[in-house]
Amino acid sequence: MSLFEILCSVLTEDGWNYETDVKNQIVRLEIRGVNASFYSFLIVDDEQESLLCNTHIKLRVPPLKHLEVCEFMNRVNYELANGNFEMDMEDGEIRFRTYLDLSGADPSKEQIQNLIWNAVQSFDNYYPGLIEIIYHDLTPEESIRFCDTQAANG
Repeated sequence: MSLFEILCSVLTEDGWNYETDVKNQIVRLEIRGVNASFYSFLIVDDEQESLLCNTHIKLRVPPLKHLEVCEFMNRVNYELANGNFEMDMEDGEIRFRTYLDLSGADPSKEQIQNLIWNAVQSFDNYYPGLIEIIYHDLTPEESIRFCDTQAANG
């Protein structure tokens, strides 16, 4: 079974609704978190024997907030063990990227689930901080403390 077929099989078995682009080996999921809705693109790379998960939100960061959001994401990324935030400086699109290097092995169901959920949970945890920077003028440091407080209380 190909990596793409394994991915689709796991998603089907777990009851996900998803769209596929078979030609480009991409699967698209829509996911509702606690704080926001996300869409994830799972990209199969047979040559590199890997799965890439790019998780996005619809919100675009206004140009005047790019530097503050970049600082926030850099501070968050420094503490993360798996995955990272990225922003397109042209249009303000933010994504969270996770990656699974398979090196000749088939992925387990748990690895695929973790690839997706790590991105969604990380994004969901820090989404309120992004909102605080964009709409309430908190500094990156204040926004991280805000996220930490919400996580401790939630």
